[in-house]
Amino acid sequence: MRSTPSGTSWIKCLAAWCCLVAVPLSLLVVLLMPVHLDRGLLSGATTASSSWLGSKAFTCALAAVLPAAVMARFFSPIRYYLRLTTFLVSLGANSFWGVCVSIAMSLVGRGRDINYVVARSFEASTAPLVGVSLRVEGRHHLEENRPAVLVGNHQTMLDILYLGAVFPKGTAIMAKRELLYTPLLGQFMYLSKAVFVNRAKREDAVKVFAKVASEMKRKSLSLFIFPEGTRSASAVPSLLPFKKGAFHLAVQAQLPIVPIVCENYAHVYHAKSKCFDGGEIVVRVLPPISTEGLTSSHDDIQALTDKTRNAMLEAIEDLGRRRQELLSQSQPAARISDERQPLLSSPAPAPAAAGDEAQQPAEGETASATVDPEQ
Repeated sequence: MRSTPSGTSWIKCLAAWCCLVAVPLSLLVVLLMPVHLDRGLLSGATTASSSWLGSKAFTCALAAVLPAAVMARFFSPIRYYLRLTTFLVSLGANSFWGVCVSIAMSLVGRGRDINYVVARSFEASTAPLVGVSLRVEGRHHLEENRPAVLVGNHQTMLDILYLGAVFPKGTAIMAKRELLYTPLLGQFMYLSKAVFVNRAKREDAVKVFAKVASEMKRKSLSLFIFPEGTRSASAVPSLLPFKKGAFHLAVQAQLPIVPIVCENYAHVYHAKSKCFDGGEIVVRVLPPISTEGLTSSHDDIQALTDKTRNAMLEAIEDLGRRRQELLSQSQPAARISDERQPLLSSPAPAPAAAGDEAQQPAEGETASATVDPEQ
């Protein structure tokens, strides 16, 4: 007796046939559009707009985007490259926007809020385009503790989105000096008063920390730092060892440390598996950690570093457990197994005999290794 394909297999087969039909139709529409425009079939369109729409550049753009948009709905690798390209294009556009905003806000005396405006603009414009939504827990800790040294975990380049969701006013960024020479981004960071540190020269970094600590107290400015120093690109909730620069700075300025934890978002962005499915990312702002009375001694700095890292590690592991529970509830074992088959797969095997228990996925099975393509 022939086995009958499961419901999900039928849906995938139907989706594949839709793609096979929709892609040629999209190409046909795009290729014929300039002809229709030249004949004036678009009523009410101006000559200028018709000329632009009928241009070869616009035709080529549609020819590339329309089939990709249709196929991205059903094919994970295509969706990955389409959303990644969208993210990078938006990053470049917002960097240019950031340069313009930086110049304008500096002229009107609002330079301290440049990062706030640009970060919020980037998150608001880019997150919906790549299918990401962000939810912030404990935001009041940011509002009640300023100025402060803000520290956050660093996973991939998508971290810019969570910065946009939490970045408070009157806050600058500390970054490695190499970013200063990145086109557009470097110019924006320079105009927004970012603090650049040469990690190869410890003496220079110490001098920068002393100067920045004085400026933070005098101008009531906060500073955001990634204490890991580089992207972790981890597929599981974890943290790299912390560098101590942020903690030296907080002690010198006698300002509290406010930890910000972004959950591991392997369920949203998987660079190694070429998967960019989008989804919700939760960001948790932890209570401030006081530096009052601490000195720059090795013991004090080490204790402060360990206390902060342990609090952040506990939070990211808690968020990871909660996310795994949600994924387990929304993706039953049978559905996960079926979705991992090729789109045009053979019919599903016959169901197990009555009384056999369905095999459950192991904890953490849905997460795959995440490697940032930038590294």
